[in-house]
Amino acid sequence: MRKSLFILTITAVLMGLIYIPAIAAAPVSYVSTIQVTNLDTVNEGNIILSFYAQDGSLIASVDDTIGAGQSNTYNTLPSEVPSGFNGSVVISSSVPIASQSNLAGKNSLGSRTHWASYTAFSAGSSNAYLPLLMANNYGYNTMYYVQNTGSANVDVNITYSDSTTNSITGLKPGASIKIDQATESHTKTVFSAILNATGSEIAVVVVEYGNELFAYSGFGSGSTLPIMPIVNSNNYGYWSSILIQNTGSSDTTVTVSYVPSLAGTACTETQTIPAGASKIFAQYSFTVTPPSDVVLTTDCAFKQKFVGSASVTSNSASQPLVAVVNQLNSSDHKGAAYSAFGQSSGAESVILPIIHDRNYGYWTSWTIVNNGSSQLAAGSITCTVSGKDGGGNSVSTSFSNPTALNVNESWLEQNNNKIAAGFVGGAICQGPSGAKLISTVNQLGQGSSWTGIDSLLVYEGVNP
Repeated sequence: MRKSLFILTITAVLMGLIYIPAIAAAPVSYVSTIQVTNLDTVNEGNIILSFYAQDGSLIASVDDTIGAGQSNTYNTLPSEVPSGFNGSVVISSSVPIASQSNLAGKNSLGSRTHWASYTAFSAGSSNAYLPLLMANNYGYNTMYYVQNTGSANVDVNITYSDSTTNSITGLKPGASIKIDQATESHTKTVFSAILNATGSEIAVVVVEYGNELFAYSGFGSGSTLPIMPIVNSNNYGYWSSILIQNTGSSDTTVTVSYVPSLAGTACTETQTIPAGASKIFAQYSFTVTPPSDVVLTTDCAFKQKFVGSASVTSNSASQPLVAVVNQLNSSDHKGAAYSAFGQSSGAESVILPIIHDRNYGYWTSWTIVNNGSSQLAAGSITCTVSGKDGGGNSVSTSFSNPTALNVNESWLEQNNNKIAAGFVGGAICQGPSGAKLISTVNQLGQGSSWTGIDSLLVYEGVNP
């Protein structure tokens, strides 16, 4: 039986952007890379990458094999895919797989100056919730791609929280369409959206573009107590903002609890989120002085360094919530986003499709959160990392959590100088029976060649 994953692949040129003569200006074109990991550590698998144009036509079908427990990296799309392709890909496999896509933004000279990342979808849904959208917000805009993941045409109604609307009619199976907020009329600069599909199911990816590039996956449903594995504040210029959207029908008062892993002090923040709207957390409690119209209660240490995790621990009206986390270093022009997890998320294992160590200056760090109901002992989680070093030699090594993890606590492991020079590969992390692990992975390019370039990416780990 074949399993399928859905990825939106973006290589199109954006027109009509304002030119800003700086490295950090918004990209003028995009190109995607794809990473696929075989979750079966015993059997080799066969995969088929099917590329669909926005009109639903099949542009190319590429067969490949994938080794047991190994990762395939497509740094450029297969030669069968024509230059300038702008559409989506469905990956079918004879073995269980996980996948993620890195999106590179190019400047007018064709140099890659921005990066973002998101995780592939295993299925679509009849609704999609987008907590963070922007239209001319201090030079930032968003665009999102909607893909039909079903076998029949789909119609989509789009309702924005600023009371504007849009719609999609007759989107064909496998096809995708781009909706750019810079070309829509909006009454606010920051807002959210709810998409309702009929006739089939959809998957949505949001790209935030400006001086930095961010990407996150839309949500098919909400949860009452979302979890955010990595939150930074005043961390060598890095800080986080959490956009939490109330997808329910009643206002609700939400408390977010912050738990340190590498630095900081445990604290909480409370705000009321109106039905259908979003509120910003973390940003104003740790880093930025809140404007007069922001009402919050917090005991967090303002301007203190914090590196850890966060979770919603109180939701007064038990409304469904979704959240996206932006990480930003505005002085060095690096940014990335990821989608939060629901309270029921997690499994005994979590797959991290791409891991780096000194790979042209890139390295990764993973954060694994104990989302279960009991403490996990030190050494009870083992992450097996497999791939190749810069010389093409096979490498396999493992890491284990050095300390016990209480519920909602996180293990942050930095891979720099710990695997092999030039390493690129993936990781499979296994916890004890009954564990519920969730994870995010930061990818960062450092060194003089990356100064002032948006070389930060983050993606969500995949539970099999």
